[in-house]
Amino acid sequence: MKQQKRNKRDRSRFGSRLLIGLWTAAILIVAAVGGLAYGGYRVTYSRVNLPNLILDEIPVGGLTEIETVKLLRDRKWDSLKDVPFTVSFPLDLSMTLDRMQTGACMTAEDAARQIFEYGHGSNWFDNFSRYVQARFSKTYPIELQKRELNENYIRANIHVVSEHFRAETADSDLHLDTDNALMTMIKGGGTISLDEDNIYRAVSSALLSGEKALTWTEISGDISMPDFEIVYEKLAVEAKDAEYTERFEVIPEVVGCSFSIPEAEKLWREALPGTPLVIPLEITRPEVTAEDLEAKLFRDRLCFMTTYYGGSTENRVNNIHLAADKLDGILIYPGDTFSYNDAIGQRTPDAGFLLAGAYADGEVTEEIGGGICQVSSTLYCAAMYAQMTTVSRTSHYFAVGYLGMGYDATVSWKQPDYRFRNDREYPVRIACYYDDVSITIEFWGTDTDGSHVKPYTETAEVYDEEYPDVLIGYQVTVVRQILDAEDRVINRIQEPLGMYHLHDQDIEWPEEKLRRDASEVILALTGP
Repeated sequence: MKQQKRNKRDRSRFGSRLLIGLWTAAILIVAAVGGLAYGGYRVTYSRVNLPNLILDEIPVGGLTEIETVKLLRDRKWDSLKDVPFTVSFPLDLSMTLDRMQTGACMTAEDAARQIFEYGHGSNWFDNFSRYVQARFSKTYPIELQKRELNENYIRANIHVVSEHFRAETADSDLHLDTDNALMTMIKGGGTISLDEDNIYRAVSSALLSGEKALTWTEISGDISMPDFEIVYEKLAVEAKDAEYTERFEVIPEVVGCSFSIPEAEKLWREALPGTPLVIPLEITRPEVTAEDLEAKLFRDRLCFMTTYYGGSTENRVNNIHLAADKLDGILIYPGDTFSYNDAIGQRTPDAGFLLAGAYADGEVTEEIGGGICQVSSTLYCAAMYAQMTTVSRTSHYFAVGYLGMGYDATVSWKQPDYRFRNDREYPVRIACYYDDVSITIEFWGTDTDGSHVKPYTETAEVYDEEYPDVLIGYQVTVVRQILDAEDRVINRIQEPLGMYHLHDQDIEWPEEKLRRDASEVILALTGP
């Protein structure tokens, strides 16, 4: 019995000690966590970098962002950022890249921001841990998160050079130097190219290594000597001028000539790939060359028109951009008629069009494709200035905010449609550009006489039949004046009449009509 009492007292003492120990441990843990949290808070919200940080042997610990930027600039940390990177190619082609745009360089401001963010993240405990490591290190090297190279920018520039190289070496035909009586061809013409992928890899490596320039000499493709006897047979013909097909494809000129086949073969063997091969010859000069004809096509910007849509909804902007993309690059040949509805197609969700505000039967409503009338209206204005012939055009029921009355063209599927015909001597090409707030439409073609357009509007007020003193809208006609190169009027073309209604709130109806309309509304609501 006594033994049981002793055991009970011992267990009681042990339980008390255990409870005290647990409470002590809990207090210590809470204190430790609290201390860590406090330390993390102090580190996270400090305004200076962690201590003892080193970036490329530059001590940046304990500095503010502004101080870090100044120090990095003083130490010329980003000295390469303003140094262009140049790549040299065969045929004296070259490419110059902006290091900042390539992503290979980081500004002192960007570096300072990354340095400060190290130890100032959202995790207090992680920040405190990094602080402790840095604090008790003599030096704490930091590596910045490297920026990814701007592959699209680099490849786009490489592609431009590659296309130049391809254009200069693509033609395997012979060309005549009429001034010096020489025949030239490209050694390997039509079979050689630049490998854009290999160039990109070499450029990327050079940029990341901090190099200032790169020379690229590698040419891809097979090179074989042409059969100069066959060349001779082809050239031993009468000269023939270059000419257009009905669709303005260029049929090259034919040059008659003679030359020494052995000398041509010797010169070809000595020439470098991709370089011009120059052969002395006797030529019969054609009067018109393919270059002459090609240079005429789409050489002149006949006009441009810009309208703005700042403040439009995302859906409306989407529809405008989608319609512009469908128009961009369309060719209209002489005599051909362009249809806006045919070019854009039916406005459906499957085609990418969204719900947006539009005019329908004199009402403002939501329609699939709302907003594309701004594109058709911008196109109508541009087409007028490009001297396209209007075939069909309908004005909006109300005046629009992005163009003056008489210069808009409303469309719907399938009617009304906007259509015009190219009555110029040469084909035209539509070019569309847009950003977040505006769209620009250009017509590119061939200006043969310097004539241009100067339109003006004729406006007539329209009054209500029942209330002749009440203005309800305007009839507007645009008169397209055609001026010659000396600004003399040579023609006037009257565009289709447009009727623009005033909104009800803008019409000053007499009290009599307002009371009658109110009575009719009440009667409609209450019934007979």
